Amino acid sequence: MPEFDTLILWGALGVGFAVALLQNLKWVRVAQRVHYLPREVARLERLWFDRRPLGALWWAGAAALALISVQGPAWWGLEWLAVGAVLAPLMILPTPWKLSFTGTTSALAWTPRAYRAYGGMLVLQVAIGALAVFVLGPAGVLIPLLFSANLVDLSLGGLWYLERSLTMKFVKDAQAKLEKVKPTVVAITGSYGKTSTKGYVAQIVSGSHQAVASPASFNNLMGLSRTINEHLVPGTGVFVAEMGMNAEGRIRELTQWFPPDIAAITVIGEAHMERLGSKEAIFRAKSEITEKAATVVLPIDQPELRGLADKCERAGKRVIRVSAQGKKADVVVDVDLGTLRYGPKTNPVPLDIPAFGHAVNIAVALGIAWALEVPASEAQARVASLPVAAHRAEVAESDAGVVIIDDTYNSNPTGAQHAVASAAAAAKKRKGPFVTVTPGMVELGPVQAKRNRELAEAVVSAGGTLMIVGRTNRKALQQGAKGKAEVFATRQDAVEAALRVAGDRGVILYENDLPDHYP
Repeated sequence: MPEFDTLILWGALGVGFAVALLQNLKWVRVAQRVHYLPREVARLERLWFDRRPLGALWWAGAAALALISVQGPAWWGLEWLAVGAVLAPLMILPTPWKLSFTGTTSALAWTPRAYRAYGGMLVLQVAIGALAVFVLGPAGVLIPLLFSANLVDLSLGGLWYLERSLTMKFVKDAQAKLEKVKPTVVAITGSYGKTSTKGYVAQIVSGSHQAVASPASFNNLMGLSRTINEHLVPGTGVFVAEMGMNAEGRIRELTQWFPPDIAAITVIGEAHMERLGSKEAIFRAKSEITEKAATVVLPIDQPELRGLADKCERAGKRVIRVSAQGKKADVVVDVDLGTLRYGPKTNPVPLDIPAFGHAVNIAVALGIAWALEVPASEAQARVASLPVAAHRAEVAESDAGVVIIDDTYNSNPTGAQHAVASAAAAAKKRKGPFVTVTPGMVELGPVQAKRNRELAEAVVSAGGTLMIVGRTNRKALQQGAKGKAEVFATRQDAVEAALRVAGDRGVILYENDLPDHYP
């Protein structure tokens, strides 16, 4: 039946192409959210299938249907089984289940790069699909759809050199502008606290220096270039740059383009463990920020950074040691006593430390201020009005009287434990209940489950109510809470429940907020 075969072929091709157009909306959105890093899209697909195994079975069922459409007529002589070649692509469309096409917390922004990524994905899918159809017949349409996440990663890898070349013009313009304006460049990195510390520095030094800081989390090559090109003006005395990384060598590259005069590290933690594999690798990657700097500011409360301070000093660099634990250092912030020692030969003075402020970040910021010769009285006065970075322990009170602590930006183990302790203390002071709403923490590699169990244990131990959102860390959080936790499918459901429990005297901590490309 040639007519029937032709109909099936064109039907499969049409349906397959339509499914690819729609499905790629999912994957380009995910790709954009993970900064177009190859291998990340397929990793997230595996996570969805792991958390929703019925979706994986449905995906496998589509593959089985396609196989039957190829071999069924030969086995049983039933031509209508070839219709499976048309139906199978439609079965792929909803997988992974619940991963939406547009998203809300991670909505797709149609930037030029997004268009290029989407087009690259489609071209690769069409090319592989055409080859598969030639070999397998109509069912070959399914091949690029079954492995679309992997093909997206392949496409992103292929586009990397193009994107790099397009970026370089803006980077070179920024480099030239930086050399022309000649501000003192302050570079800050760390596993946690980069953005907060950057804001602290800009606030503390702004009375003595005209300062520009990179906005939000603009911490990669393009983000820093954009900041310099758009915000650096003649007369700028200090440029405060946050420098992030996702692999060894990334910060070294940033410092080659934008060499820092002063370099600082906040803390070495377990963020990026998923990509770098070990805390030692994270330490090496973060330490790259000190290589070109004449002055380094390091918190010596952490053994790794204490050793790095000694190493930098032996290399002839000016080293400013800071502490938030009362250790002998150039700048010491003592939370318990509420004092600041600003300089190694000075006496402690009272310091008004903001609620929910992280002492180590304040200490690093003050160390940078001291390096910039900001007067002690000015630095001391400005600490009381330090800005709170968006979604980083922001405190507000609802009309109903509930204290809301928004700590939803990229939660980490150290910060989460601090937030829980601070929120529990606030609830005790108000004599009200304490509720934590969280989906848990991610990108912690082999320690992710353990750290989420510890987070749940901390909430329960503090007398709080734990409300778990989503599936990503549900099991670990439930284990840590030992059955004393409520589970919700959506954040909105959890918010409504938290408000009921909190009443008019309670404290609600929102700890982390996984975007909706996570299950």
